[in-house]
Amino acid sequence: MIYVASPYTHEKEEVMEERYEAVAKFCAEATMTGYKVFSPICHWHPIAKKYGLPKQVGYWRDWNMEMLYFCKALWVLTILGYKDSTGILGEVSEAITAKFSIHYVKEDQFSSFQPKGGQNV
Repeated sequence: MIYVASPYTHEKEEVMEERYEAVAKFCAEATMTGYKVFSPICHWHPIAKKYGLPKQVGYWRDWNMEMLYFCKALWVLTILGYKDSTGILGEVSEAITAKFSIHYVKEDQFSSFQPKGGQNV
């Protein structure tokens, strides 16, 4: 299983919705290509939205880290905001500690993306 990290929290609700849509599309394409992926944003965004759960990284950090350890690799979706995301920074740090392969991918490059050994940063 591959953990897909992507930025999410933002002061504007429409930006969070755009980020959710980007990672959902990416995960759909990855799944259609045969990859087994998990995205906490894809899993929790619709639930948080419908039931009023918090959307800040602090609320989800422990849960996300636990799920990361069920995976064997980390893919970072490099959409706008990924460099400033405290959630992604934490996920990358944990992945480095666990010696997972880490790949940085662009949302529009999925069809040509094929991991080749990973980048252990």
